[in-house]
Amino acid sequence: SKHPHLVRELCHEALQPMLKSSDEIVFCAGEACSKMYVIISGHAQYNASMQARDGSPGASMSHIRRTLHSGQWLSEAALWTGWVHRGELRVVTDCMLVALDASGFARVISSHKSAHQYAAQYARRFVESLNRGLQTDLVEVGQLEQ
Repeated sequence: SKHPHLVRELCHEALQPMLKSSDEIVFCAGEACSKMYVIISGHAQYNASMQARDGSPGASMSHIRRTLHSGQWLSEAALWTGWVHRGELRVVTDCMLVALDASGFARVISSHKSAHQYAAQYARRFVESLNRGLQTDLVEVGQLEQ
């Protein structure tokens, strides 16, 4: 509500609608990522397997399996840092998603001084939180307040 022009510009410059069919793969682990994804309708499943952060040979594996619904998002890290997908996103039911392109987002937000300042502060907190936790494409709501 504070930046209606910014939202309008983001919609025109950086958002891309995506229609995906059941069982279609949106992304796989190891692929470079330059977009944040928001699920608008339908269901998708995120799966990831990763070794504990210390990387030692005997370190335990973490397995994540999460079904995502309308209003949930993935790969926000692509907006704030260089990112590579850590898991796979597969569509369960026909899905409508929107992809927010990181370079388009940066271009638009940098032209709005107060929004840019807020985004820079948020980005610092986001990356600090990302570096402390298990690095996945998922971000839990409220994770940055911890």
